[in-house]
Amino acid sequence: MSDWIEEKLRDAFLPIRITDGTDAITRDTQRVAAVLLPFVKRESGWHLIYTQRPETMPNHAGQISFPGGKAEKGETVLTAALRETQEEIGLLRDAIEIIGRLPSFDATGHFRITPFAAIIDPDAALIIDEHEVAEAFEVPLEFLMNPDNHVAKPVTFDGETFIVYYMPYTGEDDVERNIWGMTAGMTRRVWHRGFNPSGVE
Repeated sequence: MSDWIEEKLRDAFLPIRITDGTDAITRDTQRVAAVLLPFVKRESGWHLIYTQRPETMPNHAGQISFPGGKAEKGETVLTAALRETQEEIGLLRDAIEIIGRLPSFDATGHFRITPFAAIIDPDAALIIDEHEVAEAFEVPLEFLMNPDNHVAKPVTFDGETFIVYYMPYTGEDDVERNIWGMTAGMTRRVWHRGFNPSGVE
């Protein structure tokens, strides 16, 4: 039987280019980073894996994110995303099938971020680096792709007001985890590109 959700996921992302990120890494004024959106199919359906940063981190402590980080000199952004994913949650390359990417975007701190999407081997074990990740957890795609769970709030920063999305999720462990900011924005971009029938954000 055809998996229509997997088909939508594969259609939601841009194709990978051989040149992705190879010219951007040498920029002096803008640092380059990449993240991985890891989708995994369980018996209960499709899920997306998130990480939570330790409270002891100097930046963005306790925030929910995707595996990823800054590209090192000589790396493409895809290589950086795969390396950081292995370092943070122990996923090896042979457990990861890259299916595409989202458009790159500029973030605070002079970073340009490229999000890549992947389907993960459901039998792959996660090995958490506790210095970088407090926990990794999964959220059902059914929840994430329901726009009723996308809460928009105005936030003012440096005199400008922006709309920031929040996706508060309570799992089977009864712990509420608040997906917000750039992480929620990337998640919402998946919804917009693959699961939004109206095409209107």
